[in-house]
Amino acid sequence: MSVKSKTRLSTLSYVILYVKDTAKALEFYRDKLGMEVKLEDGGWIELETGSATLALHATDETIMEKHSTTPIVVFNVDNIKESYEELKKQGVKFDKEPHEVCSTPEFTGLSADFEDLDGNRLSIYGMIPKK
Repeated sequence: MSVKSKTRLSTLSYVILYVKDTAKALEFYRDKLGMEVKLEDGGWIELETGSATLALHATDETIMEKHSTTPIVVFNVDNIKESYEELKKQGVKFDKEPHEVCSTPEFTGLSADFEDLDGNRLSIYGMIPKK
């Protein structure tokens, strides 16, 4: 028996990542990933990501172990290959080169995964035309 909710969730507004040191995390996200800071208030930092806000929240608790099912924050980029090369120059260490994750008749979706300083899983994603 299905249950229907009167509440409908729609727009994603925040993604919160827990970090040990917000100053070091900010350096990574701002200086290496090129993200703009919307708000910085002690142990809380908000970064501009378009329609949603990525928030970095300081914690003294142990950050969860990474598993194959740990959520990944994915950033869309205009040119995956250029973005990958530029981020590598900034010192970002990727798990592997951009690889195919989906396909349409006209395009191939490529993704490249990496982690922040606290082990939060991140990825860049972009579509390239098929030849």
